[in-house]
Amino acid sequence: MAYDHVWIIPVLSSVFAIAAFFAGYGIGVANNDEYPLLSYISDGGAIPPESCVFGQLLNISAMFMAITIYLRHRQFVEFYVHRNHLNSTFWSNYDFAMMFLGFIIALGISMVANFQEGAIPIAHMIGALAAFIGAVIYCWGQIALSYILKPRMTPLWLNHLRVLIHLVATGALILNLVCEFAKPFVNETDGVRPTKPPPNKGIYKIDTDSPYYINHIVTTSAEWAMGLLLEIFVLSFAWELRIFYFRVPKVYVKPKYRKNTVRFDTTPVSCLDALDHNDAIPQIPRVILDGES
Repeated sequence: MAYDHVWIIPVLSSVFAIAAFFAGYGIGVANNDEYPLLSYISDGGAIPPESCVFGQLLNISAMFMAITIYLRHRQFVEFYVHRNHLNSTFWSNYDFAMMFLGFIIALGISMVANFQEGAIPIAHMIGALAAFIGAVIYCWGQIALSYILKPRMTPLWLNHLRVLIHLVATGALILNLVCEFAKPFVNETDGVRPTKPPPNKGIYKIDTDSPYYINHIVTTSAEWAMGLLLEIFVLSFAWELRIFYFRVPKVYVKPKYRKNTVRFDTTPVSCLDALDHNDAIPQIPRVILDGES
């Protein structure tokens, strides 16, 4: 059975991620757990009940992100290898490396969802860095792939738009990291940097009269800009995927267990076959151009 609406997968990944951002933020502000202007995205996942909603939505987004990454890989294989007969070990390895990096991004997103910044800050920070830095590298990798390989799977106008979006996202990442670790906007007194107020359950509530306020606002604004722009970038994958369809995997009993005497309540199952069934080794699921079989 063919599934025609492959494009919906990156859409769902972005929608659930953005929903997690704003649901966590909205509930946190409503409960006075964070200030309206402007908290970290992760603050929405620090304290119940908002952390429950934030974590659930972000975990769903991470799942769809992993599927999106795999579809991008299979899309490359179908369009360039099967359809246009690209015979390049370098580009095949490049695409595989991008897929591996993409899975790390999905894992990082899941870590952000499951390891709250106040409970296990180190694990949360590792997940956030893997997700954000990995996503910036992955997106530049996809842009390079789209420009260099011909015929182009992506129209030039979309490539140009992605470059514009990702230039801003990359700048936001750099600004976020600089402000987070170097704190250039913190006002010093007699050359001495004041002590930063301690977090409450992982959340920094910085008052407007604090010397850390401007640095905090710049840091969080950059994080929100980066997060939303990266989700828009992922959303744009739907454009290419709209002309592809996916053969739904099937589950079969292994040949040696097909006799009628087998008790199926104890039978180990099974194998995936996305194309056609025979007794040979199953083929890998493929993403196929519309109009082809």
